[in-house]
This record gives sequence, structure tokens and C-alpha cells, in this order.
Amino acid sequence: MDNMEISTEPSLLEVELPQTLLESPSVSTFLPDEEASICPLLSSNTALGQTLISHPLSPNVVPSDITSSNISNTDCKAETSSSGSSTGIAMETTASLFNKVNYHHLQNNNITTQEASAHCLKVSRRKSKDTPSFVSWNWPLIRKCTFFVFVSAILAICSIVVAKIVSMPKTCNPKTAWYRGSVFYEIDPASFKDTNNDGIGDINGIINEIDYFVNLEISGVRLNSIFSSHYVSYINATSINIIRPELGNLNSVRNLAKLLHSHNLTLLLDLPLQHVIAAGKDSEALDVVSKSILHWINQGVNGFYLKGLESYTNTGVLLTYLSSWKRILGPNRVLIVGEYLLKNKSKPELSAMFEHIDLVDFVLDIEKNSQNLKKFTDNILSEMPIGDDKTWVQWSIGGNFFDRLNTSQPIISKLFAATIMQLILPGTPNIMHRHEILIAQRKNHTYSGQTTQLMNDELLNRAMSMKSLDELTMVHRMISLRERSPSIYKKVICKSDINKPNTQILTHSSADILIIVRNYPRKNSFVSITNFGNTKVNLDLTSNFYSGTRMLIVGSAEKIYFKQFLINAFNTIVVKLDK
Repeated sequence: MDNMEISTEPSLLEVELPQTLLESPSVSTFLPDEEASICPLLSSNTALGQTLISHPLSPNVVPSDITSSNISNTDCKAETSSSGSSTGIAMETTASLFNKVNYHHLQNNNITTQEASAHCLKVSRRKSKDTPSFVSWNWPLIRKCTFFVFVSAILAICSIVVAKIVSMPKTCNPKTAWYRGSVFYEIDPASFKDTNNDGIGDINGIINEIDYFVNLEISGVRLNSIFSSHYVSYINATSINIIRPELGNLNSVRNLAKLLHSHNLTLLLDLPLQHVIAAGKDSEALDVVSKSILHWINQGVNGFYLKGLESYTNTGVLLTYLSSWKRILGPNRVLIVGEYLLKNKSKPELSAMFEHIDLVDFVLDIEKNSQNLKKFTDNILSEMPIGDDKTWVQWSIGGNFFDRLNTSQPIISKLFAATIMQLILPGTPNIMHRHEILIAQRKNHTYSGQTTQLMNDELLNRAMSMKSLDELTMVHRMISLRERSPSIYKKVICKSDINKPNTQILTHSSADILIIVRNYPRKNSFVSITNFGNTKVNLDLTSNFYSGTRMLIVGSAEKIYFKQFLINAFNTIVVKLDK
């Protein structure tokens, strides 16, 4: 500094600061809280009053009561210093900087944010005529109710879905009418259970054994002879409205029908028309039969087997009768006729008759061999119309086997095998209660001398030996298998353009063997092998089948291979083929 000719004497470099500046207030005086130093330029002067926060939807209101006095005071304070005194300027600037007006003093830090927000909303919530009404709704309550309704709807939908899934059928089998493909159980009431100890069965005995029919899984009970007649055979009834008094009365039939209906079963009657047709003119016969059908329908009967119509040679008259009677019955009741009604009829006549007939009863002659039975069944299936809604076949096993004193005769031995075979044929099988007794009697020769009534009581009470009950159990299992297997109870495979039969009947060249194959799309096929011969045979059927599971047996399932297929005499084996 000497070179610049500036004096470096200490006395000349000293700066005397005013006492007021040296004694300037500390920072803690103006900033008592640490938060105040964050926003030093925000004023919290209460002289400005509360800040008005207007509602977003309300018109802007500019407060007119705010004066500029505070601002002027502040400006005055800023201008009080003299421009000629640097000390005064420093003091005034410091005072202005740390003035309460320019600082946001957070003295009330203990007030929570929620209280401040509520206070602001309370101050700013002002209604006007332009404010929508939904603004003042109770939105918290609305939100709670909406949430409750939403959750309830979701739970209700889930419950419905679960209930639907639980109630869904475990199988999806095609349905048919109750009389198509199901099993009828034919009873002679006089040979059934006796309830009044007169030695003759009665309708009340059938009522008492309703559980027996339910367990059989049949669809209908058929009473074959309940009307008064001059002959022991009860074929030519003197009246088709009056019941034989030893069997019961009108109330008995009505109670039986009501009880069967309560268990999803039906009641069918045989109407022998020989006497009615022979007694009067055609118009009189039509009127008598029509009134009788109406009479029994009112008692709860679901179908009729009209016997004796083959005596009509005039096809035109017969068609008129059938049309009238079927119209009375309606679509949900069944009209059955015998196979003799179709004899000597042309194809156009048969087609016209089939329009009014639900079932045609064909009798299987099991005294014939397998070749003749195959020919017989093939002819029937080829002549009958194809289609689920057409006329179906009712299969019955003929013969009065109770006249055979020796139950060991081959014809009696064939009965069990023929019954199983009958139950796998396409159509509606009709099994007889008497045949059940004979099947049990064949395996229990000690019972062969007993009366039919005693045998019947032991059959119903399951008092037979286990050996005989095994065969009866197989018959009952075959009925159950038929009811749940579309391959068996359906007679055709229905397609959009054609109906295709689902039955194939075969024979074996080296034995008296009848083979029936039943199939249905996406279902297991079934085959029955019936040995009508009196010797055990060992067959090789691998040209047709490979393996399967034997059905109907008592115990665990048995795997079957057709390389060496062994079958006893007078026996039928049913196999579910592997896919």
C-alpha cells in the first residue's frame, strides 16, 4: 500500500460502528421458533385479517374491507431512514426485514393439520343459488351404502353360482319319454301278495310292496288281469269297468295309482276287448272303449294294453278307433297293442297305424335257438319305424312256464339268461313277476313243490338262499344299468340328417351263442353274450372285441378279455367294453 501512497496507519483503518448497531437484537428475538426461518417473507400479520378461501363453484368475491393501511405502514417504516446516513439505512432495513409483517410466525404449532383443514372448509363452504344440490348430499353415507350393496351383490352372485354347480347333474344323458326305453313290471294281482288271507293275491298286496318296485328302478307297473270273466284265463272279460271283487275295488286302484305317482312310477292296465267287440256294432264298441279309457284315466291310470284288436279286419275302422283312443290318452299316456295287429298289413297301412300307437308288444320265444332269435329280432327292428318319437317295441318273454312241473327243464333254465338278454334289447322290456319267482325257484329245488303264493312271499321278504338271490340281484342290477346307460335305453343315434340304429346282433358259428352289441356316441358300448346251449363253451371273440369290464356281478369288478371267453350253459354275461 505504500507504493499506492495510501496510509496504513491503524488509526485510519478503524471503523467506528454505532452502539445501536452493536447492540442489535439477536436472532432469537425475531425468530423464536425454528420454523420461522423457513419462510421469512410470508407475513402473518393479524391486521390483514383472516384469508378468505372461496368455494370452487361459488362466484369470486373480492373482499372490500381490506385496507392498504398495513401496507402503507410498512412502506413508511421502510422510508423513515435518511438517505445520508448509512447507519440509519442498515437499522431500518434490518427492522423491515425482521418485521412481524414480513415473517410467518408459527406460534400455534400445536394446532393439527386436520383441525386447520376443517376450519378452512368451514369458512370457505358458502352456498349460492348456482351451487348444485348434490354438493350437500351425505356422501360418506352414500359411499358406505354403495359399498354394502356392491359386496352384497357379489356374494349373491357367488352363492347362485355355487348352488348351480352343486345342483348340476353328474351325468348328461339324453332323455326320452317315460315309456320309451324304460322297464315295465307285469303283475297278475291274483298271484301277488295276499292281504286278507283268502289264498288269492290282491291290489292291496301290491300297495304294501311299493318299496319293492321303487328299488327295482322300473318306470311302470302293469296289471294284466283285474276284470271279471266267465273263464279262468280272464282273457274274455265280461266288463272292462268292473274289477274282480277278490282283487279289490275302484278305491284300491285309485290308491295304487296315487301311491305309484308319488314315487315317480306309473300304472298300466290290460283292457281285453274281445267281448266288447263281439257284443255290438263298430260304433258301439268305439263308444264303450272310449268311455272305459276315460273312466280309468280319471282313476290315475297312465296307459293301456288293448287286447283283441286283431279281430278287426277293416283297417279303415281300426285306424279311426286308434286315432280316437290316442286322442283321448294324449301324448303323455301310452297306448300298447299286440304284434298280431300288424299281421297282413301293407307298409302304408302300417305307417298310418304307427301314427297312433306308442308301443307294439312282441313276444320272444326262448325255446328257439340263437339263430332263430336273431332272425326274429332283426325282422322286427327292420320293420319298426326309426326315431325316438316313433313307435317303439315292447319286449316280452312268452310261455306259461308254471305248467312245467319239472323246473330243471332247459326252458326254465333259459329264463334267467333270456331275461338278461331281454333287458339289453332296444325298446321297452316288460318283465313278469312270475318269471322272478321261477328264476329263484330254479336255484332252490327244495322250493319246487311250494305254492306260487308261498314262493312270492319269500321272494318279497328276501327269504331265498343267497344263491338264488344272486341271480335275482343280477336281474335288478341289469334294470338299473339300463336306466342309466344311453347305449342301452336309446334305440337310435339321432343326428341332424339321419337316425342311425345303435344295435348289432350277432351269432357264433360253433355254439348256440347270441351276441348283442349296444353303443352310443361318447359313451361306453355294452355287449351281452348269451349261451342258450346246455354246455359250457370257451370262445375266441377277439375278431369283434378285445377287453372290457364284466357288469352285474356281486362283488368287485372283473376284467374280461375275449381271447378265451368262458361262459356257462344257460347264462348271459354283460360286458362294458373299453373305449
